Amino acid sequence: MMKKIIGITLILGWSLFSCQTQQKLVVDNITQFTQNHQRVAILPFKVTFSEAYKNMSLRGKRQGDWKEQERVAGLDLQKSAFSMLSKRANKKNYGITVQDFLTTNKILQSENIRFSELAAAGKGQLARILGVDAVIWGETDMQMDPAGWRNRNGISTTMALFDAKTEQKLWQQSSFADAMRRFDTPQSLSENTVNNLINALPYKKRESRED
Repeated sequence: MMKKIIGITLILGWSLFSCQTQQKLVVDNITQFTQNHQRVAILPFKVTFSEAYKNMSLRGKRQGDWKEQERVAGLDLQKSAFSMLSKRANKKNYGITVQDFLTTNKILQSENIRFSELAAAGKGQLARILGVDAVIWGETDMQMDPAGWRNRNGISTTMALFDAKTEQKLWQQSSFADAMRRFDTPQSLSENTVNNLINALPYKKRESRED
């Protein structure tokens, strides 16, 4: 689990937690695209640890060890995002099915697509390979440095939605969670940013259709 891998306690004061977002609608009339989505997949996230974060935790690790931790952290966030979106889609009646993350990853592996190659890959093309109408791609940067706590310090996540049919990026939004409390951890902060972005996805309640 991500908590076991990167779960350190951040001694950064007693101020309140804050999370800010910046939204970007990439296409106009986005509903004309999202209303046709029936099946959505979430890709493993790209997670990057800052050098300051590496220096303050688990000293002596080799570069290869950090790469593996970033990979596993990305899988953990993919799983969390899947759970969050599945629950929200059902509650809000989005009319979409969220493909199980294990199914997504098995298909990627069967197609010999490495997780390290996802960032550079065409997301619309990946959606077609996965047999879904859209994919969600996330990137998380851990910008943690106890020596710089007076400056902005925490977790930044950007999430984007790609359409399979047109291969366009439809939507993108970023969220930053400041590490401001004594017991804030990379896991809790990153999951807060992901939850914030899942709630902001441009899906809406669908009315029941009569045959």
